[in-house]
Amino acid sequence: MARRDARRDSSPLERQRGGRRGRALAGEAGLPKYVPQIALRSIEGHLTRTGTQVMAWYRLAAQAWSFRSDSQREVLIRQIAAQLGELQGRWLHLRVTTRPYPVHMWAESFDHNALGRMPDVAGALGWDGFLEGEQRHLMGLSMSDKEVFLGIEVSGRSVLDRWVERAAPVLGRVAPAAVRAEIAALSTEVGHLDSLVAGSGLDAVPASADDISWLMHRSCALGLPAPRTLSMVPGGVSRWETEDLAAFTDGIDMHQEPYAPTVRVVGRLRTQTVSRNVAVLSVGLMDGLRIPEVDDPWMQHSDRLPFPVEWSARIYVRRPEEVAGELQRQMGKVRSQIRHYTHDHDLDPPMSLARQADRVLEVEDELTTGLTQLNTRLYGWWRVAVSGKDEAEAVSRAQQVLDVYRPKVQIEHPEAQYRFAREFIPGEPLASTAYRRRGSVTWAASAVPAATASVGDRRGIMIGETCTATRRPVAWDPWLAQEVRRASGLTAVVGGLGSGKSFLTGVIVYKTLRAGARWTVLDPSGPLAELTRLPELAPFSRHINLLRADPGILNPYRVVAEPRPEHFLDEEDPERAWRRERSLAAATRRRLVLDVLTGLLPYDVARLPHTRIVLLRAVREVGGATDRHPGQVIDALRRHARDGEDHAGVVADFLEERRELPQAALLFPDTSRDDPWQADREYRLTVLTMQGMTLPRPGSPREEWTDGESLAVELLNLASWLTQRTIYDADRNLRKGVALDETHFLSQVPTGKVLIDRLARDSRKFNVRALFASQLAGDLLRVSGFASLVNAVFVGRTDDEEAQSEALRLLKVPTGVGYEQMLGTLSPRPRHDDRPDDTPRQFIFADGHGGVEKIRIDLEAPHLEHVREALDTNPDASRVSVRGVPAATAPAAVRAPDEP
Repeated sequence: MARRDARRDSSPLERQRGGRRGRALAGEAGLPKYVPQIALRSIEGHLTRTGTQVMAWYRLAAQAWSFRSDSQREVLIRQIAAQLGELQGRWLHLRVTTRPYPVHMWAESFDHNALGRMPDVAGALGWDGFLEGEQRHLMGLSMSDKEVFLGIEVSGRSVLDRWVERAAPVLGRVAPAAVRAEIAALSTEVGHLDSLVAGSGLDAVPASADDISWLMHRSCALGLPAPRTLSMVPGGVSRWETEDLAAFTDGIDMHQEPYAPTVRVVGRLRTQTVSRNVAVLSVGLMDGLRIPEVDDPWMQHSDRLPFPVEWSARIYVRRPEEVAGELQRQMGKVRSQIRHYTHDHDLDPPMSLARQADRVLEVEDELTTGLTQLNTRLYGWWRVAVSGKDEAEAVSRAQQVLDVYRPKVQIEHPEAQYRFAREFIPGEPLASTAYRRRGSVTWAASAVPAATASVGDRRGIMIGETCTATRRPVAWDPWLAQEVRRASGLTAVVGGLGSGKSFLTGVIVYKTLRAGARWTVLDPSGPLAELTRLPELAPFSRHINLLRADPGILNPYRVVAEPRPEHFLDEEDPERAWRRERSLAAATRRRLVLDVLTGLLPYDVARLPHTRIVLLRAVREVGGATDRHPGQVIDALRRHARDGEDHAGVVADFLEERRELPQAALLFPDTSRDDPWQADREYRLTVLTMQGMTLPRPGSPREEWTDGESLAVELLNLASWLTQRTIYDADRNLRKGVALDETHFLSQVPTGKVLIDRLARDSRKFNVRALFASQLAGDLLRVSGFASLVNAVFVGRTDDEEAQSEALRLLKVPTGVGYEQMLGTLSPRPRHDDRPDDTPRQFIFADGHGGVEKIRIDLEAPHLEHVREALDTNPDASRVSVRGVPAATAPAAVRAPDEP
């Protein structure tokens, strides 16, 4: 009773608390359980876990395919096949997706790498406008990079593992710990897979957290436009719990109308709702492909299409015992059918049965002899997905996929598009076993899914885009080789007339100038001098026409730079190295004077042995100091003639005659004046031209040269030495460039070869990018060691067969396998098109780091229209004013008398 009275006297709150005494609290039991819309249950590092299996994901490195020999390609296929053969008894998931070219990342790297750029000029294109214009132009091209991921089954999950997961609400926090323990137990097997796929062939690395995030977003939002920027995974985060997987599926809806040929995907892109129709195709029957002899890797064919294509392949690598049993059963069927024809009906069996029997025996022989891992069998399903803004566009693009694979590969368009689209998501089950493809690992490896165009870098200037099977931007930093890779800065630009050598040189010079480099350009014909007149470059540029310059500007004793002691501080003995280099410079001056004066003489006189002797004696008497000049050599010859050397007087007379030529004054300084080259050295761009100089026809023999042509070649040689001298007058760490045109004449002069060799060897030490332009690659190959020292190579249109073979040698590309004909098809032009040929030129570009691709030079951005006009070397009569009429209005104002 007392107890009953106490309860009656207590408060309601106390009675409520007393009523719960002895019962468990609600805790987390009342929370709803989140079940993901996908099969994945967690992600740990590069491992994904579903209810039935654990898979390790890897990112495959891009593989170069263009401009490689068949033997090199076969080695690549065998390497991939050997790695696949080691994965017997495992399921693989191959995913190929695309990522928009990271324009903002390139812009940040380029801006950070633009050291010491020139100040902006009022009213001209500034740095910010230039960089913004480059970004806008790149974003308008809509190019993307191929990314290839490979998932490998690590282990199937046991019944206990699945029970622990289902019992998570009861076990509380035990389940996550059990999952981590399960994955930790697989660490040895995962480590084995990591080392296996890292070898040559797949060249794979474990997928990072950002890679996994990108793959999941691109798979769950299949067909939606790829975001140009995706929020980075926070640093240190490498695990997604079950509830975290909602980040990949929320806001994405995928549905299909009955019997519709596409599946509709709706999702959020930033703040807008976007929808796409996705058509999923499957690879069907396939004819025998001859890869690499005739055909390209069959998965690479889709790279030719002008829209992104997604691939998903589910592959099972079979164990030998599984294949052996199936072969025995198949052989029993074939023999039974043959016996049915021969014994029961006394008929000859069809030839198809004989072929089946032969094929079974062939496969059995492959599995039991030789390198069995290269003949391991597999089966799989290869799906292709394309998207469009509506169903009609998606179906049209699907038809283009069918067309690009005809007639050797049949592409099917299956029903149940929703289930097939779900296959692209890691961890999802196979939609259907229809269109199963069977073959060896070598056949699967011949698809080379990671084959793509890879050339250039991600921090340099944009020079164009690849125009092979894969289309992507080409950035190139001309100083990456010297500053990072410790390689030479020697670059060859080769191509026939009209191939675009001058235009390419102008593009490189202009864009690197904006990024802070300093250039000295020798352009005998003069079109590149227009760069010095551009408003943004004019205050920092100068144009020097050497034929109108002060006397003595090409004095052979002055064009060879005097070594400076500070250039040898990193040597073991700086003083000794400096003195040795001074002696070498003096010897170079003596040799240069000897070659120049010999070249000025008539050919019949120059080839006499005694001429060389008397000249050499006079040159040695004058010495190799920088304060000498060729007039002193003539004076020495006169003294020797007075001493009884008659031939010395003859040589002196010929040289005095040549001295009277107007252009020869460039060799003989006016002693009453100062050194004409002692000028302001703060110019960013110096263009040296020799307009009006007549050079010999390329390839013409020396004896056919006129006096003017002989003098022109010697002046070109001296101008080239003067150009390279500028690199020794500046700080050795500054980024400097030297561009030399018409260098095929330098290879015919001994000191010209010395110049090329010296530039090649000093380019790394003095941080120089040296561009040598020539019509024929053979002229550069004749320079000893040029092929081994050259770093980057540009080869334009070349028609001569011998020149094509030499150009491939310069590119370090296999010869005799069909690449020669490709050089003759660069920059194609319709035969009957009479419009001005202003189409962008094509080159084969070897970046010096293993990448070789066909590229298209691009200067079509709106913000560079004035640069394009300045570099346009095509003649146009409409630019000339007629009878006082301005050039811009002349074509419209001047008409024929009978013209309306």
